[in-house]
Amino acid sequence: MNRIVLTIMSTLAASAAIVVAGAYAFVNSGLYDVSATTPDSQLVYWVAHQTMEHSIARRLGQNIVPAGLDAPVTIAAGGALYVKNCMVCHGAPQVDRTAISKGLNPQPPNLFLATRKPDAAENFQFIKHGVKMSGMPGFAGTMTDDQVWSLVAFLNMLPGQNSADFEQITRTEIAPGLPATGKGG
Repeated sequence: MNRIVLTIMSTLAASAAIVVAGAYAFVNSGLYDVSATTPDSQLVYWVAHQTMEHSIARRLGQNIVPAGLDAPVTIAAGGALYVKNCMVCHGAPQVDRTAISKGLNPQPPNLFLATRKPDAAENFQFIKHGVKMSGMPGFAGTMTDDQVWSLVAFLNMLPGQNSADFEQITRTEIAPGLPATGKGG
């Protein structure tokens, strides 16, 4: 019996050592192309996306959504922050994506899709802490929680917005195919 257990343990240890050595060799080989212009394989995309989804879900309980996110002043404050910090990657209705946005892999999500269902706690997590290896920065060091929540309030309003809606909320005039120009705020 002890011999069987010893054989199993030795086999498991040898297998683990081979896996670790193989992983180390792969990482140091440079075979995997990390260029942003090269799309990830379906497996790598799936692993990264699943890791992100489960990581975010695990932390959502820490984000208590405050009351009043539907207040016009909160939404307007979030709109100003969006224009200043987010529009370069996530765009605006009927505006061509910027070169920065086009160069990101994975592509930033279209926040204006009418079918999008915003989750305030999830958006707070994304904005405040960012997402590694996605191009999404964390704003914990540059925005207060109140500012992040106002941005969340604005994001809650985005699905289905057109350029007129966007201009009204942000006071930012946009024209199809042209960069946005601020008119104040």
